[in-house]
Amino acid sequence: MYFLKLSGYIPKNKQTEFEQTYRLAVTQIPRTCEEYNISKDALNEDVYYFVSYWLLPSQLQSFSQSASYIMLTGAFMALGELYENSSGEITKMQDMQRMAMITRDRTN
Repeated sequence: MYFLKLSGYIPKNKQTEFEQTYRLAVTQIPRTCEEYNISKDALNEDVYYFVSYWLLPSQLQSFSQSASYIMLTGAFMALGELYENSSGEITKMQDMQRMAMITRDRTN
């Protein structure tokens, strides 16, 4: 299993535009994506997270070159600041659970 995590700062006056953009972008996420989540940080409502999970590295690589990915990263960069763009392999179920807990603990 592989993951992609994006996070970044979006100022309050740009959040509506950002949310409209990600709502459009997620309609184009391919079915090869096992799961994805977009959320706000529970303690800092100006920080958003996008996490997705993929079975194969080629699926993640393909998504990383897609219009949806470009819209998501572009929205972070144009409307605020992209803090994190990371991806990797989840080698154990515990790693996946830890990744989910980190995301859940930091979001609503």
